[in-house]
Formats: sequence, structure tokens, C-alpha cells
Amino acid sequence: MSERTSLKREISLLGSFAMGFADVGADVFLAIGIVAAYAAGASPIAFLLASVCYITTGLVYAELTSLYPYAGGGQVFGAKAGGDLLGFIVGWSLLMSYVIDIGLFSIISAGYLAYILPFLKGSLLISLLGLNFELSLIGVTALLIVIFLIFLNIIGIKESSLFNEIFVVLTIATETLILILAFPLAFNAIKFLREFFMFGSPDIMPNVFYTGLFDVETENFIYSVTIAMSSFVGIESIAQAAEETRNPWRYIPRAFKYSIIAVLALTFLFSSLGIGVLGWRSLAENVYNPIATIAEAIPVVGPYLSIFVAAVAFAISTVSTNTGVIGVSRVVYSMSKFKLLPKFLSKLHKKRATPYIGIIIFGIIGGVLALSGAIHLVASLYSFGALLSYLLVNYCHILLRKVDKDAYRPWKTPINIRVGDYDISIMAILGVLSTGILFILTVIYHAEGRLLGLIWVIIGVIIFYLYRLYSGEGFRLDISKKLIPSALPYIRVLVYVPLFANPAVLIKRIRERLSEVNEIHLVSVIPRHLVKKDGVDEAELTRLKRSQIAIINRMKSKLEDKFRCSAKVLVGDDVEEALSQYVSEYNIDQVAVPVYKRKRIKRKTEKFTKLKRKVQILFLSG
Repeated sequence: MSERTSLKREISLLGSFAMGFADVGADVFLAIGIVAAYAAGASPIAFLLASVCYITTGLVYAELTSLYPYAGGGQVFGAKAGGDLLGFIVGWSLLMSYVIDIGLFSIISAGYLAYILPFLKGSLLISLLGLNFELSLIGVTALLIVIFLIFLNIIGIKESSLFNEIFVVLTIATETLILILAFPLAFNAIKFLREFFMFGSPDIMPNVFYTGLFDVETENFIYSVTIAMSSFVGIESIAQAAEETRNPWRYIPRAFKYSIIAVLALTFLFSSLGIGVLGWRSLAENVYNPIATIAEAIPVVGPYLSIFVAAVAFAISTVSTNTGVIGVSRVVYSMSKFKLLPKFLSKLHKKRATPYIGIIIFGIIGGVLALSGAIHLVASLYSFGALLSYLLVNYCHILLRKVDKDAYRPWKTPINIRVGDYDISIMAILGVLSTGILFILTVIYHAEGRLLGLIWVIIGVIIFYLYRLYSGEGFRLDISKKLIPSALPYIRVLVYVPLFANPAVLIKRIRERLSEVNEIHLVSVIPRHLVKKDGVDEAELTRLKRSQIAIINRMKSKLEDKFRCSAKVLVGDDVEEALSQYVSEYNIDQVAVPVYKRKRIKRKTEKFTKLKRKVQILFLSG
């Protein structure tokens, strides 16, 4: 059996939203405790300040991903905007944040499991080669979680995405239940107002690099804003699976917008709830399981609900770890596919069509990081890698508005100004400023983050240089930029041409209704049951097929002045099933069905119910 060379489109709108929410939405189970430890009562304000980066970067990603729906996301944008080196640095920064995501959220997942199984808060003594090692059971559990997810992702993206969808829906329902119960029953408005204006913890914290320019409280608060950014990292996960998302031009912008709204609402509400229920010190003390501790404070049902919440938090944190495994493997796959990393890393599993080598290698790196159990250090590194990549992606957006100014954009960021002959996005400018400021603050205040982050970038550039040297291709050549497909109107539309349809009328409707489409697939289906039902013999069926081929080929010749066009006549037992198979084989984005009377649209919709679940259906009515 030959190797697969392309990924499958298996992810729905819910799956795409779940990819973003799972990675970002799970952060609330982690971040409100860590941020409170530094920001004190003003942690909701720290989250609001950090959210500017999240909103602007999320909207920028929504436009660029629908423009370039290929695995890899940021590194694709970087290569197209500024060449291979820029693309590599963006991709390598994303790799860092995803590897850390795997380590960080597997630790959080294990921390919530320890809330249910307290013995996991202990440690494990290991003797090896005469040396004694003490490992936290939380770290060991985190490693086991990562190993399980490595196997799950090798099995397939469909199974992995379904895993995400189930637990994201459960998490949103659980978080909503906690908010409904906790605000009226456990929230203390006086406590909240008393602590809300405490900008920064008065304690000297071991992870903060104090500059001496401000007092301890202010520097702790500034540090908290950089850590709060870690609660919004992961929105780009939607982009990593773009090549495996059905209708990416339509679903991906929606998934980004829904994720932004859901995450902002939940993060602000829970950070405020935590201050009003527990107080900032109690939140900080329960850094491994803050949401479960909040739930426990609800009268009567709290002790029971907290166990359930811990179980859900364990599940969603595991899902977030899973999106890290998905993301890192897709970035590696894309970087290898476009010659930024060695070719073997883009090798797909023969049966499962998954980039299993990248999953194994970088999953193991994340698992080793998880074994440390050092949550504050890992969160610090998380912000460094993500902010660097976000800064560069926002910058790339500004460049791409000029580089690909004539490209069809299915969705654009709001608020744009016209400069000369191209638009500049205000969102992208705000994104550069906000992520740039936060990145500078991260470099200043995170001693471990700036050291290890710089080492990671240097190692990456060396790998890139050595790979290009070994492959005989220049370090400065823009090979990747040329390999990445152009940002053309990529929407592929299957136009169903029924038997005995009026070609002239259908051609007119295609030109009117599908004017922005680039690629048209004219497809007719001859039902096989005609042979039995209408007494048509095989020879007559063959003549019917030839006649239909001639009709749609004439249609094709008349449409080729405007569209990339193909024509196909299928013979099948069921029209919808035949069209469905064609949609899967050619990665079709839409199916257009002619309807000659508007009142028949409902009947047509009922006829194509299965196909409608798979792809968007347009009705070409008169």
C-alpha cells in the first residue's frame, strides 16, 4: 500500500470550535489560580488587559486561515508574507507553545485528578544507577495522559476531534451550572469589592524578575498580565487543523468568533466569581484545582458538585492537552511538507493518514516536560512562545494585505482603512502593539522564560540552517513560499446537473450566483435502478451516459472563460450517495443544486439531508 500524501477533511464546525475552545477554554481551570497569586484581587483586570491580544489575534487568524486553509497556520502566513526564515521562526515558536501546552495541561489534568484521588499528591522514589530520584505522582500521571493521547492521535483526527467535541459540550454545560449556582448562593459582593482594587500581591514571588522600577505590588501585577495571556493561548489550534476542516472558508471564521466570545465571557466571570467566593489568597493556594474549590463553596450541593467539576476539569484539561498534540503534529507536518524541516516529519500513516512521526517525537518532549510537574515554570514558557508567534502573525497579516491584495478573502477582520490600493486592518495594528508590549514585558519579567525561550529559538535557527545545508538548498532561498498554494478563490463547488436539465438556464444561474467561485465541478448522476425500474437495458444506459457527458462538456466549455471547470457523469445506486462520495474525494466546499420553483427548495432540502450534514448546499433558484 502506498503512502498517503494528504490529510482528510473530517472536522465539522463543532469540531473546529471545540479545537479552539478546548485549548483556550480549559485555561480558565488553570489560569485564575495562577493569575490571582500575582494580581491579587485585580485578576479580572489582568485578564481584561491580556484579552486585547486574544481578540485581535483571534480575528487576524480567522481571516488568514480562511485565506490559506492549510495545516500549519502561522508558519504558512509567515512564509507567504516574508519568506522561509520568517515562516520558520513563526512555526518554531508555535512548536514551543504547543509542546508546552502538552506539558502544562497534562499537569493541570493530573492536578484535578488528584483532587478526586488525593494519594496522587504524593511522590514516587526511584533508584537508578545508584542515584535516587523523587518524582511527583502528579507529574507521572501527566506523562501517562500524554502517552494515551499520542496513541489516540495516531489512530485518527476524526476520533480525536470527536473526543474534543464531547468534553467541550460537557465543560460548557458544567461551567454554566457553576455560574448559575455560585453567584446567587456563594458570591460575596463585599469581599469582591474589598479585594478588587488590590493591584498585585504584596509578597515577593520566586518566579518574578523584579526590576526595581516599581513597587512589589505593581511589578507582581504586570507579571500577572503576562501570565493571564496564558489563559488565552491556543486560539490558533483552529488554524492547525484547517486542512482537515470541512468548508474551511465558512466554518473557520465562525469557529474563531464563537471561541472568542465563549472564552472571554467564562474567563471574566470565573475570575470575578473566584475573588467573591474564595478571595485571591485562597484561589492562589488552590492553583491546581481552583474551579473545583469554588464549586465546593456552594452551600448544600458544593461538596458533591466539586467532585463532578474536578472530573470535568480533568476531562477538558486532557482535551486541551490533546489539542496540543494535534497542533504540534500539524505544524511539524506543514513545516516539513513545505521544506522548513526534514521531509520524514511529514510522513503520514498508511491507513490512518495522521502525521505519526511528529506526534510521537514532540508528544514525548511534551510528556517529559509534564513529568516535572513545575506549573509556574511551564506557564512562564507558555507565554513566551505564544506571544512571539502572535506578534509575528499580526505583523504578517499587515504584510499579506499588500502581498496578496487581490486575493479573494471569504472573511475580513472588522475596521479597515484604505491606504493607496490596499486595506490595512486596525485589528492587526492593535494586535502588533498589544502582543509586542506583552512580549517585551514577558522578556523583562520572566527570567526562565526569556532564557529558555531564546535557547529554543537559537536551536531552531541552527536546525533550519543545517537542514538547508544538508539538503543542498540555500539558507536564504524562499522554497517554502513557492510551494505553498496561492491564496486564490479556492472554494470548490459541485454543481449537480440533473438529467434533462436545461443547460442554458443552468449556465446563466451559475454565472449569476457563483460569480466569486474559482472552481466548478459539473456532476450528473445516472441512477443505476433505471435499468430495473424503467426497463432500460445496459446499452441504453450507456447511450444515456454518453449523451449526458456531451451535455455537461458543452456546459464546461462555455464556463471555462470564468471558472476552472471539470465535468463528470457518475452511475450509482443512489444520487445522494454518489454525490457524497465525490464531495469526499475532491474536498468539495459547497454543493449547488438547481431549483426551478422556490417552493421546491424544502423538498430538495429533504432529499439531500445526509449530504447537508457534510457540506453546505446552495439552491440555484430562478
